[in-house]
This record gives sequence, structure tokens and C-alpha cells, in this order.
Amino acid sequence: MAKHLAATDLKGCAVPSPRRIRYRRLVRVAFILLVLLVAVPGSLALIGLSDFDISNRPTEQISFAHDDAVLSGSLILPGAQHTGPIALLVHGDGPQDRFADDGYLPLINALLDRGIGVYSWDKAGVGESTGNWLSQSMNDRAKEAVAAHKAIKTAHPDSGQKIGFIGFSQAGWVIPKASRMIPDHAFNVIIGGAVNWQNQGDFYTRQRLLADGATQAEINDQIERNRVRDAVIFAPEATYETYLASIDDQHPMPSGRFEFVKRNVTSDATADLGLLETPTLAMWGRDDLNVDAKTDAAIYRNILIGRHPENEVIVIPDATHGLLRSNLFNYQLSSEMPISRQMLYVALGRHAYVPGTFDKIAGWIKQVVART
Repeated sequence: MAKHLAATDLKGCAVPSPRRIRYRRLVRVAFILLVLLVAVPGSLALIGLSDFDISNRPTEQISFAHDDAVLSGSLILPGAQHTGPIALLVHGDGPQDRFADDGYLPLINALLDRGIGVYSWDKAGVGESTGNWLSQSMNDRAKEAVAAHKAIKTAHPDSGQKIGFIGFSQAGWVIPKASRMIPDHAFNVIIGGAVNWQNQGDFYTRQRLLADGATQAEINDQIERNRVRDAVIFAPEATYETYLASIDDQHPMPSGRFEFVKRNVTSDATADLGLLETPTLAMWGRDDLNVDAKTDAAIYRNILIGRHPENEVIVIPDATHGLLRSNLFNYQLSSEMPISRQMLYVALGRHAYVPGTFDKIAGWIKQVVART
């Protein structure tokens, strides 16, 4: 029986995680890397390495409290006297630290170079933060993001009307909720956001099975079986024991993950998007393997366009779930990315992203805050 994917394996491959590379492999990988670099048009060899260094950037360590946890994060600024926009980075799924194992550093450096500060924090129970992210609902995550917004506004009042969110994947359920809780929230940038959790799980499963060579009939049958099973294992009265008794999987979810999925499996962003008043830029990669970019972009477009003059919905050709170049980095999970591709990501830095991505994001943010 195929692995139960529908509502459980929702982690998006936004960016690789350079810190997970085992450096004793570097010598062995060097030759592979050089071959790959030669294959990249224009030979961008190694010019992105500096994108993983923020040691010379003005940085403030800022913590804030939410519920019973203390969240620890870093605010990185373009300059010490920065009074411009600040983007709060809202993570996707999984136990992410503030820089996603350094995977977010090219994004952060690219925004800094364009005059936008970035604040990012360790998820609850990760890095220096206390608590447990697996105990959170999407509403809990939204309230946590609101607390982060308040902390940054307090620390930098001159940027108070220029603070917004940028987030990947699961952040698509968090940002619309959080934005509505902040009266003077400046902007939202949502990348690879899904609308409906269960529909996203179906899409993820479909792409997974297609890659495994399954027929359309087999895929449809598996998705239907998953739906029926989900109704049982994630029912309000269901327990972890119910889940274990209902699956045929050598690697079941840990109990904490099960409770997290059960708590959030009915998530749907439609209602929150319909009440959203903050300017929002929503972006997807056309080649996204995790989220149905075409369908979800159409939903966003139908809801958001016309609600605010600055709202934009964009599907970028040749881009992945995290807007990386899909011909080089299109994997559902970062753990599936070969070491050679991870090294290539390190070598390319910001140039691993589809050209124009950061100009669009930063240009839109600056345009929005200039009109507030």
C-alpha cells in the first residue's frame, strides 16, 4: 500500500539547508560541484558564497514572549540608522530556526541590499526559543507573529508604519490571520501559500505518485483512500492509537506530529483572505511540486484583486515552491536534494532564485510603504 501522504507530509522545500551539509564530504563533492557550475549558463561560479555571511550587517538580538514561550530572534538591518521597511519572516512547516539552517541567508542579504530590514525568530522549541511549535494551531502561530510585530515596532518605532510579513508555504495560513490582528500592518508577501490544507495534501500526493510512475487511475484511487482514512484518523474523537491502528506505514508520524496535523488539518485561508485589508503580494513558482500554484493563485486572484490597489498575484515561470530555479532545485523535500545540488545552492546564493525575484519583492514593498 502506498504511504499515507495526503495530510501528513506537508513540509515544503522552500530552500536547501547548507548547515546540514557534512563538511567532510566537501572534497568529494568539489569535483561534482565544478561540473555543475560549468553547466550553469553564464558560469555564476561561487559568486553567491558571500550571500551566506551576515557578520558585517548591523544585527540586534530581540526576544519576545507569547503564551508560555519566549521566542528568540535576530533583526538584521541594511544600516545602523535604518528607518525604512522591516519584513518579519514567517516560517513554513517543520522545526525551523531563525535562518532555516542558513538557507534563508541569500534571501535576507538580497533584501538588505535593497533597503529592507529582516527579523526572523526560532520557532517555539527550536534553537534558543522555548515552547513547542507542534502544540500550535495556525491561530496560535498568527498570534505569535503579532507578538513579534509588536516587539519590532517597540524596538524600532521609526519603522513602525513600515513593518510587514514575508513567509513561505504554511505561512499562507498564518499571515492572513495575523495581518488582520494588526491595525497598522504595512504589507504581506506570501510565497507558495496553500489555501486548503487537505487539497494541498492531495496535490502533494498526486505529484509524488506521478514521479513514482503511477497511472492517473491509481493516483485518483489512492487520493480517495487517503481522504476516507483522514476522515477517521483526524476525527475530533480520534487518538494517536486510532491513527496507528488505521495505517500501514513503517514510518508513522510521531505522536506530536499527529496532534499537530489533527489540530490544523481543516485549515483554509479563504475566509481570512476575504477579510484581508493589508496590501498583499502573493507569489508562486509555476513548477511548484508542493502546492497547486495554478489553482491557488486563481483563488487569491479572485479574492484579492480589486480589494486593494496594491494587491498582486503572480505565478513565476520556471520557479519552484520557494522561487528557486526549477531546472536546478525542484524537489518536494529539502532532504531529497542531492549534496551536489545543495553545494550548488551555496555557490550560487541569491542567484539560485529565478532572476528578478528580489527586485519584484523589494520594489513592491518599497512602493507600498511609500504610499502609507
